[in-house]
Amino acid sequence: MCGIAGCLALADGAGPDTEWVGRAVARIAHRGPDDEAFYADHDLALGFRRLAVADISAAGRQPVHSADGRFVMVFDGEIYNHVELAQRLLDRGVPLRSRSAAEVLVEMYAWLGRDVVRQLRGMYAFAVWDRRSRELFCARDPFGIKPLFYALAAGPQQPRSGPRLRFASERKALAGAGEVTAIDPDALRRYLSFQYVPAPATLAPPARSLPPGHVLIARPGGRVDVFRYWRPELRPARSPSSSSPDKILAALRNSVAVHLRSDVPVGAFLSGGVDSATLCALAAESVPGLLTFTVGFEREGYNEIDDAMATAAALGVKSHAYLIGPEEFLACLPRIIWHLDDPMADAAAVPLWFAAREARKHVKVVLSGEGADELFGGYGVYHQPGLVRAGRALPGWGRATIGRVAAELPAGARGKGLLNRTSTPLRRRYIGNAYVYRGDQARLLVRQGRGSEFDVTDPVYRQAAEAGLDDVATMQLVDVNTWLPGDILVKADRMAMAHGLELRTPFLDREVLAVAARLARVEKTAAGTTKFALREAICELLPQAAAERAKLGFPVPLGHWLRGGMYGFAEQVVRTAQTGQWLDQGAALDILRGFRSGDPDVTWRQVWLLVVFSLWHQIYVEQVYDPVTLGWEAPAAG
Repeated sequence: MCGIAGCLALADGAGPDTEWVGRAVARIAHRGPDDEAFYADHDLALGFRRLAVADISAAGRQPVHSADGRFVMVFDGEIYNHVELAQRLLDRGVPLRSRSAAEVLVEMYAWLGRDVVRQLRGMYAFAVWDRRSRELFCARDPFGIKPLFYALAAGPQQPRSGPRLRFASERKALAGAGEVTAIDPDALRRYLSFQYVPAPATLAPPARSLPPGHVLIARPGGRVDVFRYWRPELRPARSPSSSSPDKILAALRNSVAVHLRSDVPVGAFLSGGVDSATLCALAAESVPGLLTFTVGFEREGYNEIDDAMATAAALGVKSHAYLIGPEEFLACLPRIIWHLDDPMADAAAVPLWFAAREARKHVKVVLSGEGADELFGGYGVYHQPGLVRAGRALPGWGRATIGRVAAELPAGARGKGLLNRTSTPLRRRYIGNAYVYRGDQARLLVRQGRGSEFDVTDPVYRQAAEAGLDDVATMQLVDVNTWLPGDILVKADRMAMAHGLELRTPFLDREVLAVAARLARVEKTAAGTTKFALREAICELLPQAAAERAKLGFPVPLGHWLRGGMYGFAEQVVRTAQTGQWLDQGAALDILRGFRSGDPDVTWRQVWLLVVFSLWHQIYVEQVYDPVTLGWEAPAAG
C-alpha cells in the first residue's frame, strides 16, 4: 500500500517534470509514511511513498525493476495471490529477490504483458514503464478499491515543454499545490444527484479518474488510450440451491485467509452488523488475538458500540471503541473533506475517519466489510421490486394515473412513495442508494451544464437488459458500477490512507463474486430480510443477534444535529463560500431555510450536500485555509 505518482513526456525530447513528481508524492505522503523513492529517465519520472506491510525490509522498496532491467514499476495495493504467482515464476526459472508482491507483479508483467491483469486477485493501481518499447501501462483493479487519477494538463501551462501526462493516487496531487481553478458543471450536477462525482469525471478538470477495471496506455509521441478490460457480471440462477450457503462460506473463508497475509499485525473494523462480524469470526479462526475497532455517536439509535462489543465478546476477540461528539465531528470535517479529493457527502465517511485513526494506533492493516451489500443483496431498497412488480402489469394509462395521484398527495403522505415507485420505471427511479436531487432540482441549483444523472446509469441498464437480469440483480449491477466505486470505496480508501492504514475488503474478491453472482433472487431478499443466503452461510459462526441484525453501517445523527445547534454552522458555510459562479446561492439558502422551517420536501441530505460542496470550495478553490498544514477551528455546534 502506498501513494504513487508519475509524469510522462508525450512530446519527443520534452522530458518529464521531475520537480512536479517530487511535489506530488509530498502531497500524498500520508499514504506512505515509511519511505520515499524516485525513478527518472529522459521520458518518464516516477515517485513512490511506501506503507510497509509485506516484506518490510529494504528489499520491498519501490520503484521496482524487473530482473532483466527492462521494466520499472510503481504499485499501490495488494496482490493476494502473489504467493501462488511467485511459484509460477519460480517454476519458469525467474529469479525472485524478495517476498514482495510488487516484484512478483513486475515479473508477471515481463512475462505476460498487458494480459497480467487477468491473473491478479487483489486491489491495485500500478504503472509499468517498458524502457525498451517506451510504453507506459497503467491499470486499476476491477472493483475500484484503489484509486488512480490522471491529467493531460495540470497546473501552469508550459507550452515550450510540450504536453505531459501526469498521474497520481489522489487528485489533489495532480496540481502543484492541490488547487482547483475550474469546475465541471456537469460533474457538479451529478454530484447533487449521486452525493459523489461519478467516474471518469472529477469536479476539477482536466483531472480524470481511471475507472475500475480499466487500463491506460501511453507512449511519447503517441496518444493516450483508455479501455476496459473487465466488467462485473451477474448471472443469477432461476431457483435457490441448497449448496449456496456452503459455497459462500468456503469462498469467504478462503478470501479472508489470503487477505490476512501480512508481515505486520492485522485488525478489523467491527460494527453491529453481519458483514464485519462475519469477517471477524473467520479471521479469529487463525488470529485468536484479533483486535477490532468500532465507533459510535452520543445519541440513541446511532451508536453500534454496545452491539459490536457484545459480538466481540461472543467471538472472543478484543474490541476498542470510540465515541464521537458533534464538536469533534465539526473540528475534523475540513481535513476529512480535503482527504476525499472531490466533495462526497456520505456522512459515514466521518465515523470511518475516526475508526481508522483509532485503529492506526494499534495496527497497520484492517479488514472491512465493504462490498457485502452489493454482492449479496444487503440494502433494504432491494425489496422495492417485489412491492411494485404488480405495477408493471398495468397499461401505460394506468401507471400514468397512479403517477398523477401520487403527485397530488402532500409530501410525506402515507403511500406516496409506493405510488411513485409503481408508476415510474426502475431505470428512472433508481440511480443507486443515494438519489438526493432529481434532475430538475439540480438544474435549479446549477444552471450551467447539460449532463443528466441517467447518462451515468443508462449503460448499466442496457447491460442488465441484454443479460436478462431481474430487477434486484439490475439494482445490484447499478450499485456495483456506480455507488460502490464512487462512494463506498472512495471513503474506505481515503479515510484509511489518511492515517497510513491499509484497508482490505475480503468480500470484494473474484472468488467471492463468482459465488454471489449465481445467487437466485430469493437467496438475497427472501423471508423479509436481506442477504438471506449469506446469513444462512454464517449462522453457526455468529451469535444469533449478530447474524440477524439489520444493517446500520456507522449511522450519523446529522439530521438531528442540523435541526439543532449545527444549523448555524451549515448556514454560515453555504452563505460565506464564494460559490456563486457555479451554484445559485439564493436557491441553496432557500433550501436550508425550508429545512429549518420543517418543509417536508427538504431533507437533511439535501442540506448536507450543499454544506460539503461549499466547504470543499473554500478548501480547494478559494484556498481560505489548508486544513492539513494550518488547522481550522470549527464554529461551536451548540
